[in-house]
Amino acid sequence: MKILEYGNPSNDKIILIHGFESPYQVWQDYIDFYKKDYCLIVPILTGHNVDDKEDFISFERCVKELESYYITKYGNKVYAIYGMSMGGIVASYIWQNQNIEITKLILESSPLLPFGKVLINILTKQYLSITHKVKIRDEKTINQAINTIITIDKLDLFLQLIDHISNTTIINYIKEVGKFKLRNDIDTPNTKIYYLYGSTINEILFKKVAKYLKKHYLNTNTILLKNKGHCEDALINPQNHIITINKILKD
Repeated sequence: MKILEYGNPSNDKIILIHGFESPYQVWQDYIDFYKKDYCLIVPILTGHNVDDKEDFISFERCVKELESYYITKYGNKVYAIYGMSMGGIVASYIWQNQNIEITKLILESSPLLPFGKVLINILTKQYLSITHKVKIRDEKTINQAINTIITIDKLDLFLQLIDHISNTTIINYIKEVGKFKLRNDIDTPNTKIYYLYGSTINEILFKKVAKYLKKHYLNTNTILLKNKGHCEDALINPQNHIITINKILKD
């Protein structure tokens, strides 16, 4: 895993964790905005680094590497971790492990409850099919991605990532996501949790996650992004979304 840093290392630290099949550059607007006041740690998750052929094996291995890097360099406290979509699973593993004390844990439309073998198989086939279509530059598939999961200015970066990502990485990620269940007994009362999710039909699972968090963790704030799809503002309207994230960071 490659880990990038921006800003002054003496400032409060924020770890930004991208989602599945997203180039790390989806964070660029956030980096530009926050690097003046924070030190930003931006991992390129295993299997997503176009300069590295390593395949993703497990979240456990991925998190161990990220924790080791951070603790060695900055100790066992971090001001905030923001995990987008699947990146929220990585953030949640860090929270569960309790090796790093988190002041603010921001999770957006993160699948923190299992969805079973049948759906794992369906989603695996879907992602393999869609990825293949993008690799052969199927125009319809690419057009569907624009302003849904990637902005036009980052399309070349997205295509480069999709060309690089392997079937093994896709299969392993979907399997790991599908079986993950956030523990309901994490004893970190000083961590404030913020769970953001949209209101469209494809956000139903994340509404369930929001209820689960509220039930088991009293220090959870759930934020419904009305009329928004999966990480829509985070990916497509970052300048607007920064306003939302800024309120959380200053809360």
